[in-house]
Amino acid sequence: LLLIGLCGFMGACCEAMILLKAYMGFLIVIMLLEIIMAVGCVAMKSTVETYATNRTIEMIGYYGVEAQDEAGVITATLDLVQENFACCGVDGPQDWNVYSAEYEGTFHVPTSCCKEANRDDSTCGNATVYTENDYINMDGCKTSLWNFIETNLLYVGILCGAICILQVGILIMNMAFLTALSDEKYEYFVQQ
Repeated sequence: LLLIGLCGFMGACCEAMILLKAYMGFLIVIMLLEIIMAVGCVAMKSTVETYATNRTIEMIGYYGVEAQDEAGVITATLDLVQENFACCGVDGPQDWNVYSAEYEGTFHVPTSCCKEANRDDSTCGNATVYTENDYINMDGCKTSLWNFIETNLLYVGILCGAICILQVGILIMNMAFLTALSDEKYEYFVQQ
């Protein structure tokens, strides 16, 4: 992106038509890629949802297992998601009992599944069976994340539309500048 911006900047400053044409070509390609990605995301929503669900279940299996989560990234990521979205597991706390190597068969969940007010409580998370604990978030993260995405989708759409309008404006200005440069060079050669 830096090179594309530099191409446009140098083309405008030096009045180099080849750089301006290259800049315009890059902008058109970027806009087409944005449109293809937007259509792809809408068309493949269920595929993306299935993929994300399967990868999250896989991450639950690696939670707290040092051999597969050496730097603790998976554990930290799942804890962060569960704390910020007030959720537990993919479809609910039962996922930890089924998919996690650390919690399999224990009916316990990580402390990050606890409701915010109870995270420091010793009777929450690892200490008690989640089915008998009112301090555990019972909603799955899949539902919470999709609700968050759908709630903010309007804002993302408005932002994308504004960026698209800006790119079209830049293309129009670039075309106008190229036309002015062509007319200026044509008049220069006609006068001689």
